[in-house]
Amino acid sequence: MVGSVGPKSSPVFLLGFLLWVLQCYCAWAAPLGDFGAISLSFNFTITPHGQPWCKIQGQINGNAFLDYNCNSQKNAKEAWERQTTTLKGLLEEFKMKLLAIKTKIIKVIDSFSLQGTIMCKQESNGHISVSWEFGFDGHKSLLFDTENKSFTVLRPEGELLKESLESDRAMIGDLVSMSKDCRDWLLQVSRAQGEVLSTKAPSTTATVPSSATTMPITSILPVILISLIIVGVLG
Repeated sequence: MVGSVGPKSSPVFLLGFLLWVLQCYCAWAAPLGDFGAISLSFNFTITPHGQPWCKIQGQINGNAFLDYNCNSQKNAKEAWERQTTTLKGLLEEFKMKLLAIKTKIIKVIDSFSLQGTIMCKQESNGHISVSWEFGFDGHKSLLFDTENKSFTVLRPEGELLKESLESDRAMIGDLVSMSKDCRDWLLQVSRAQGEVLSTKAPSTTATVPSSATTMPITSILPVILISLIIVGVLG
């Protein structure tokens, strides 16, 4: 009979089918919200008279991917050769700064070795922040904000390093420039991660994973709205 609704075309069936589609959609879309959350950092140690005189460790989300020392004749992995070369050049400037203030700074620290970190972090909303930290003897001594080019002193030795850096405008420019480079490197890593994740097949299971709760509600509402409209019309 024309216009009749069979069992498999009933509103109840359609609603069930649409809810299943919604569940599969959640399972597929939820991981995409995590594409932007990633951090890239380079931890370094400078010991002017040490062997090696500097060490660099690269980390992505806290997991080490690069270990490099400045005395090595070997270059870093090809993909990171430019980054380590850029950072090594900056560390050579730090080395000279340390030697210039050696007689003052050894009075307030136990070991003449500088530890530092530059970290670039991208939040899930896409915002990228860059931070510099410097320390001696395992203690944070000085922070540098590249956005307003200001220092925060945490310990006496940090004040000595700050004075040395502030008196050199070219050095401040190098710190800011390195921060911009770090942003670019982070975006490269983020895009690479997104490409890898996007190649993964979407889940076909009807079970909604717990991570689906992180999917923006605005992504779910259209599906729910369409479901209600169809059920309302057929009802």
